[in-house]
Parts: sequence; C-alpha cells; structure tokens
Amino acid sequence: MNLFYAKQTFTGPYLRNLTLYVFLALIAGVAMGYFAPEVSRALGGVSRYFFMILEMLILPVIFMAVTHGICQLADLSNARRIVWQVLLYFITISTIAIALGFFFGFIIQPGADTGIRLAAVSPSLPDQFELDDQQLHTFLYVNRHGIFLSFSIIVGILMNFSKRRTRFLNVLDQGQQLFYTFIKYLYFILPLIILCNIAYGIAVYGVDTLLPLSKVVATVYLADIVFIVVVLGLISYVLKFDLLRFLVNIKEEILLVITTSSSKAAFPLIFEKLESEGYSPKILRFVIPLGYNFNLAGACIYLAVACCFLVQFYQIPMDFGDYLLLFVIITFTSKTASGVPGSGFLALIFTLNKFGKIPLTDIALLYSVDRFMNEARSVTNFISIAVAGASISKIAQRRQ
Repeated sequence: MNLFYAKQTFTGPYLRNLTLYVFLALIAGVAMGYFAPEVSRALGGVSRYFFMILEMLILPVIFMAVTHGICQLADLSNARRIVWQVLLYFITISTIAIALGFFFGFIIQPGADTGIRLAAVSPSLPDQFELDDQQLHTFLYVNRHGIFLSFSIIVGILMNFSKRRTRFLNVLDQGQQLFYTFIKYLYFILPLIILCNIAYGIAVYGVDTLLPLSKVVATVYLADIVFIVVVLGLISYVLKFDLLRFLVNIKEEILLVITTSSSKAAFPLIFEKLESEGYSPKILRFVIPLGYNFNLAGACIYLAVACCFLVQFYQIPMDFGDYLLLFVIITFTSKTASGVPGSGFLALIFTLNKFGKIPLTDIALLYSVDRFMNEARSVTNFISIAVAGASISKIAQRRQ
C-alpha cells in the first residue's frame, strides 16, 4: 500500500474544511493585531516553536521520501536520464529566476530616490540573524537541510545494492505512515498558529511600515508574478498541462503557504494532490523533496531584487564582473532559504557577507518589510516546486 499518498489521511471532516478555518484565522489574526497589539506582540514566539516542531517531523519525512524515491527510481529504465533532467531543470529555473530579479531590479530601480530616513524606519535586527557564517556550527545549521538531503540520497543509492532492499522499503512505508499521522494531528492547531502569526505581524509591523519601502516590495511581487505566469506558464504550455487549472487544484496548499509564510507547511499535502492528478509517485518522491533545497525560485528572485535595492540605495559602483560574481553567490546562498520562515532573510545576510561590497549597516531596513515579501517568496517557491514535480513527471512519461 502506498501510505504516503493514502487519501484517507486527510479526509476527516476537520481537514476537509481546513481552508475555511485558515481563512477565519486570517481574519481573526488581522483583527487581533489591530485591536490588541500588546497581546499580539507576545504571541510572536508561538509560530516559531510550531515550525521548530514541524521541521522535526518533516525532516524525517523528507529523508524517507527521498530514500524511497531513489530506490524506486532505480527500477525505472530511464533513471539516469531523469536525474540529469532534474538537475538541468533546477539549474535552468534558478538561473532564470535570478536573471529575472536582476532585470526588474535594473528596470524599476527600487533603491533609487527612496527618500527614506533611516532613523525613522530602521528597526533593530533580531538575535536569530546574528550568525557568523565562517564558523563550522553555523555552516552546519544553515545548510542542515542540504546535508540531510545529501545523506538521504547516499542512503537511497546504497540500499539499491542491499539484499534487504525490499524490507527496507517496507520499513520506510511504515515510518512515513507514522510521521504522516503526527503531522496530520499537528494540523489541528494550525489555525491557531496562523492567528498568532498574522496578529504578531500586524501588531509589530503594520501596513505603515510598508509605505517607505513599497517600491522594493512591489518589485519582488511583480517579478514573482511574471515568473509564475510567463516562465512557468511557458513550461506548462510546452508540456501540455493547464497551469491555471493546476494552480486552482492546489489552491488550499497555496493558502496554507501564504498564511504560514512557509512553503514547507504544505509539504505533506502536495504529494496527494499531484498523485491524484495522475503524476508519477516515483518521480514526485524524488523531485519535490529535492526542490525544497535546489528549486527555490522565489528566494532567487528575492535575493537578486534585495541586492539591487541595496546597491542603488548606497549608490555602489558595480561593473559586469561584480554582478556576475553576485549572480554566482546568489545561486549558492539561495539554497539555504529552505522554506522555513526567516531563512530567506538569513540567506540575504550570507549573500552580502560573501559578496563584500554591500554594507550590512542598515540591513534591518529591509527586515522591516521582509515579512511582506516572505509571502511572495514562499508562494513562488512552493508553486515552482509543485510545477517541477508535474513537469519532470510529464517529461518522464513522454520518454517511456
């Protein structure tokens, strides 16, 4: 039995109406943040602890999904070709996303003539971003998802040479069922987490914070929309599947990503949706977990636009070589923005540290509106990952 896609897992009355509860929590969170700001500020840590627990559950699921996917991929006659197609697809999408971010950064010039008074809008930076990426423990922490993923791939490859491969796959199925059940029940408190998350954001930042930096926020949103509509739209057209219908089909998961500001919140749900549409479970188990590390288009766009903003804001002279170096750095640092709230901004700090030409003196300036950009970043990441799963599945089916 394919436990990872078992539809009975999410067919309870409560989870069937999860979208409604999420929407009600969103409204309640806005009202609470506006009318009870002091209480709402005290709720800031609730969502952070929730995602710590969720990550503890999702990381083993990713391990089991990738390992199982590698083992099953070996049964396919065109497995090697699929691996190369996935790598080529991820590299191409990341390259296009970064280029798109730079393009809109150059055209809109979000950091030019802002009229910003730093003393008036720059907040303090939370302690969680005071990390030295030169230290080993920081490197391991920031790249924990990539390291975990690499370990999963190695185990999956090694198990293909084991005589106990079949037994190992059965253990993975049982483990997936166990963790999937935990995550299912954790979703029962999700509306409460969303309420706290939204209330905290409204109370601490509010809409007024957005106004002085609305240009950079608008640039990120515009670039993300163009990426989804044009780039992913072109991919879906070539591979002959309807992108609009595809997005409507995963609208509940998209809403979940928006309200939690995390693309990983919808990780367990997207498999069932895509499998129900006829996409290959074997391909999805391999592509989607990898996408959460190597196909973060939203993070690529955000980092490119944010760097353009800071270059223009500080009026830093840059030549083609500088932008090329920045392009390469973003290619790598974007992989640390692995779907957890705040990881995108942390990736920006590491990008600036590696680049060296852009000061971090007033980086808290961008943090004041990072929350507004995080939703666009997370949704773009999620949609790009989902489309990648569908696209590679379509390509593999054509080759068979």
